Amino acid sequence: MQDITEKVSYLQGMSEGLNITEGSPQGKIISGILNVLNEIADEISAVQKETQDIRDYLECIDDDLLDLEEIVAEDEFMELECTNCGEQLRVETDFLDDEDVIEIICPNCNEVIFINDGSFDHQHMPVDEEFELGRSHPECQ
Repeated sequence: MQDITEKVSYLQGMSEGLNITEGSPQGKIISGILNVLNEIADEISAVQKETQDIRDYLECIDDDLLDLEEIVAEDEFMELECTNCGEQLRVETDFLDDEDVIEIICPNCNEVIFINDGSFDHQHMPVDEEFELGRSHPECQ
């Protein structure tokens, strides 16, 4: 935006250097045009600053939304690791409430890595109670 403001200032300086005064009809028109151009340049500069502020704010909202999605995903999914091959799996936790016995088999080595009958210990990762949206992103404060 600085470029447009500088160009308008240059044109205003040229009109002063050429002794274009507001006394002549042409001078009035040129002076009026330069004043309008200066106002337009100022307005564009303000809009660009507001647009950048909105972009920054949207990035913060996007970061907070990502954090929320991760929290929700922690509640809906459980991470398991195959003790045989080390394969990492994410499975939905809905099956824990199922009355039928369900086995989770490693897709890599076909070993049973979990059975929902209570014979396997698993720990659900607790959500940090100190977590507050926006706190993880200092620019959003």
